[in-house]
Amino acid sequence: MEKQHVCPWWLGYTFILPIRKYQHDPQKILAPHIKPGMKVMDYGTAMGYFSIPLAQMVGERGMVYCIDIQEKMLKHLKKRAIKYNVQNNVTTILVGKNYNPIELSNQLDFVLLFAVVHEVPDKDKLFREIYSMLKPGCKVLFAEPKGHVKPDDFENSLQIAQKSGFKRMDEKPMKKGLNVFLLK
Repeated sequence: MEKQHVCPWWLGYTFILPIRKYQHDPQKILAPHIKPGMKVMDYGTAMGYFSIPLAQMVGERGMVYCIDIQEKMLKHLKKRAIKYNVQNNVTTILVGKNYNPIELSNQLDFVLLFAVVHEVPDKDKLFREIYSMLKPGCKVLFAEPKGHVKPDDFENSLQIAQKSGFKRMDEKPMKKGLNVFLLK
């Protein structure tokens, strides 16, 4: 198990700046894969840059489970969910407090792992839990920040995911960077 690096909570404000859409537009990246009524997870949600658009995409009958290890990030996400009127289909879950993967066993239609896996000390456990929560035939979008994460480290994480049962898909979620779809 490697040493855990945690992004400071206050840096989360930079992740929700509107200018970020030029590089990571949630609609372009996620809309082709998210349908109304889906149950999705944003693991490492921070202040909800992707969570709010995901909640809008899944609609009133869907749910977005927003997982993070920092309570301050989740508190800010809850405020943003109210602002965007999606609070009824956003569930925040604090790892170590109210996070129980067994409760979501075989229930998720999609999982987003965006710029978070490199911060998780036990990647084996992470990918096993994600695998157990996904329905068969469903996908994970796994992306890491190029430059911050070395390609070899990304490939090592992919091997761990495949050891957990995931199949690496040929389709790339985004044209640039370290990203891939994983299929259960």
